[in-house]
Amino acid sequence: MLNVEIGHTAGKVWDFLEKNGASTINKLKKSVDASGDMVLFAIGWLAREDKIKFEKKGRATLISLK
Repeated sequence: MLNVEIGHTAGKVWDFLEKNGASTINKLKKSVDASGDMVLFAIGWLAREDKIKFEKKGRATLISLK
C-alpha cells in the first residue's frame, strides 16, 4: 500500500515541477500536499524512473523534469 501512496505523491511532485519549473527539495516539501518523507520517497521514485534531473546551484540542489 505504501507504493501506491509514493506513486501518487510522485504524480504531485511531477505536476508541481511541470507547472513551476525547477525547485529545491525544501520548496517541494513545503508545496506538495504530503509529508516531507513521502516527498523524498517520490523524488527517489522519479529519479529511478529517470524522469527528473538534479543540478547544483551554489549550495542548493535544483530538481527539474527531464
